[in-house]
Parts: sequence; structure tokens; C-alpha cells
Amino acid sequence: ERLWNPSECFTQLYLTTRREPLTQATLKHLQRATAQFINDPRLLTRESEPPRTDVQQTLIAFNARRDASKPASEYDFALRTNQSYRPMPTLSVSDLERMVSSPAIVWMKRYLGVEAPDDTANPWAVTSGKWVHLWLASISKKKAGKIFAAFPSSTIIDERVRVSADGRRAALQQLCDSLGRVVPDWWNSGWLNARFLARHLGGKIASAKGWTRMATELPIGRDGAVKIADGVELQLRGQIDLVLAQNDSSDFTGRKIWIVDYKTGSTKELKSSDLHDSLVKGTALQLGLYSLATRELGAAEVSASILSLAVKHVGPQLSIVDLAPHTDVFADLAEMQRTGIFGMKGEVRPAFGYSAPYPLATLQIDNDILEDKWALTHPALVLEKEEWEIW
Repeated sequence: ERLWNPSECFTQLYLTTRREPLTQATLKHLQRATAQFINDPRLLTRESEPPRTDVQQTLIAFNARRDASKPASEYDFALRTNQSYRPMPTLSVSDLERMVSSPAIVWMKRYLGVEAPDDTANPWAVTSGKWVHLWLASISKKKAGKIFAAFPSSTIIDERVRVSADGRRAALQQLCDSLGRVVPDWWNSGWLNARFLARHLGGKIASAKGWTRMATELPIGRDGAVKIADGVELQLRGQIDLVLAQNDSSDFTGRKIWIVDYKTGSTKELKSSDLHDSLVKGTALQLGLYSLATRELGAAEVSASILSLAVKHVGPQLSIVDLAPHTDVFADLAEMQRTGIFGMKGEVRPAFGYSAPYPLATLQIDNDILEDKWALTHPALVLEKEEWEIW
């Protein structure tokens, strides 16, 4: 008799493969056939066949991915270095932020055209963020042919945010009325939270002093490659949440500019002392890209800030001068886009914290090996301080 019953996995596999249930008679037959196969003396005398080419290639890839002494190769989410195939995908600013934390996911999205489905387990974080950005975009009313509009008073800013937010609520109310339904309490709760966030951030914007002009949702990269520095260009698309200026103009030439990025979480203000690591982690990367791009458009002075609930002082946090020593970070990102050599970083399924799912089955590589290969492949994108040094 058998010591163990067959597992659920084996039972399901047999049923799927043979289209018949796994009976007691079948189990006894499988047991006899397996014993006969194991006891066959020809197994010990049979000459081993040379491994097939596809098996050898699998071993080559297996070893290459675990070789910490070499940079990323074609087996590490990268294009071959000796091939003429070099597509130049246009990257969103969000892509560039993720390239420093989850490069493999961005590589599969842009070069293979595959990405994991959106996480719908908790959609309110994403929905609230989109609503807040949309409602805050309504605070600027620019005229045709102009980049900037007049900086409104705090009362007008709050009124425009409320009108925009209430319009979203009214549209859903109208839809529910037409269907004989009631607006769900859970929707009202999420909407009220987003409305509060937008009004709170709007109040912080209104407290900015010395700025008379503003522009919201300003597009970057629509007219071709964005020059970041001498010899450094990126094919990217993005939108600056808020741009403040001190006088009206149809362009940025000679202007003093302040770029603001909204965060609906508890993101803290940026510090120039940890700027390299903030760029490499992606925290300050978006503002850095926008600041350098704006300077190349002719702005004389550019400063940047994160604006969130956790930010107490509303004012410039970084300047273009602070970014000057870190041009190599942006140059490495441009090289990644040009060559298609990304590599892999981080755990596929971390034990703690959230990580975006991989759209294709991917074997986890030891994290120490990944860090060594990343440092060889992208030396400018390595943290200067370990995580434990920051705590």
C-alpha cells in the first residue's frame, strides 16, 4: 500500500492531461510502471546523449545571470551590444522614475510591449491622485498663445478647486439618478478625501509669495528629444504640475522659474545634502528632469519643490545649481534609453513592501548578485549611502 496519497496538484495535472480521473487502479498501474522503469538495468549502461542546443543555451543564460563579475548582458533585460537593432522608445517621466528601481519591468513594457494588469486591490490611492491633479490644474486660466496666467488669490484658487471637484460629484449624481440608483457611501468618502487634499494643497500654493504668474499641466517633450545637458538627450514625455514665474512671457528665455510637483502621500521635502541618493531612488528624479529641461529652454534660474501634506514650508527646495554635480545620473539614464541595456534590480516578490508584479515569469536572482551587476552596468545609479545609514 502507498504511504502517501497523491497531492492535489498531481491529481489535477493528471485529470487535465489525460481527461480522466486518477483512480486506485490507475495509481497501482503507475506505481508498477515506475518501479519497472527504475529497476531497468539498461538505465545504467545507456550512453548519455549530448545535450541539445536549446538545453545548452538555457545553461549559458542561467550562468550569465548569476555572474556577478560581469555587467548586464542580453540575458538581463538588455539588447545585444553587437546588433544593429536599436529602437529608441519614448519614455514617460514615470518610466524614468521606475527605471532606477524596477528597470526590468520598464524594459519589458517598452521593448516587448507587455505589462502586468493594473492592481485593482486598492484603486483609491491612484484615483485620488488623479482627481487631485485634475482639480488643481483648474486653478490656472491662461489666455490663448500664452504660457502663463495671472496668479489668482487664495479665495479664487479654493473656489476653482471646489467647482472642479463638485463637478465630478454632480456628474456621478446625474448618472445615478438616471439609473434610479444612489451614490454609494464609499464613493462619497473617497471623493471627500480627495477634495480635502486638493483644497489643502491649493491653500499651500496660495501662500507662495513673490510669484505673479503660473502655468499648470505644462507639457514637456512634445516637440522631440529633450536636451538635459551637453551631449545628453532623452526621448521623454511628461507634464509639470505647476510652474510659477515672476512676470508674463510667451517663453522661458531669461525667466526665473519655480517648478512644483504635487504628492498626495506624505512625501517629505527635498534636501540638497542627499540629492544624489534622492535622484537614484527616484524621489527627486522627476523634478530634476523638469528643471534641467526648463533650463535648456532658456530659463535663467530654475528651482523646484515637492508639495505635499508633510511639507511645512512652501518655497523652493532645490535649485539648478544643486543638480549640476549630478549630470552623470541623467547621462546614465540617457545611455540606458540609447542602448536598450537595462538590467535587473530588486526582489521579484519582496517580503516587505509593495513591488509591481512582473508581466512574464521571471526567476529571482540573489540580490547581492543583482547589486554587483547593477554597479558594473550603471555606475552612476548606485546609492552613496546604504539604507541603514539613513535610518
